[in-house]
Amino acid sequence: MRPEILADHLGATLRGLLDPLALRVAALETAGGHWTERLAGLEARTPLAGPPGPPGPPGRDGLDGKDGQSVRYLGVHVAGKTYDVGDLVTAGGSAWYCGRTTTGDPGKSADWQLMVKRGRDARERSER
Repeated sequence: MRPEILADHLGATLRGLLDPLALRVAALETAGGHWTERLAGLEARTPLAGPPGPPGPPGRDGLDGKDGQSVRYLGVHVAGKTYDVGDLVTAGGSAWYCGRTTTGDPGKSADWQLMVKRGRDARERSER
């Protein structure tokens, strides 16, 4: 089909779809402010809650606190000890989070994420 025929056909189809809408808008505009007042009244109403929907699916059970949803502080890191996801330890004055089961050392193993970096000792600042 030639482009100009296609354009004419498309234009006629769109006019057929939009003309009734344009006529309705024109009728509403000539009816005066009645429809705008009615719309404003509807918009000012307090919304009403609909009926409750169906219950959702049951949630997943936790895996004894080792599913990444909980954390537990285990004190100072012990070399060679096995740590699980969610374990928190201190090492070298910093706090570390265990991201996967490991026997690696914080700061040396990618299984640990630094949470709180060690700051300067307060005594060092006061001696200056």
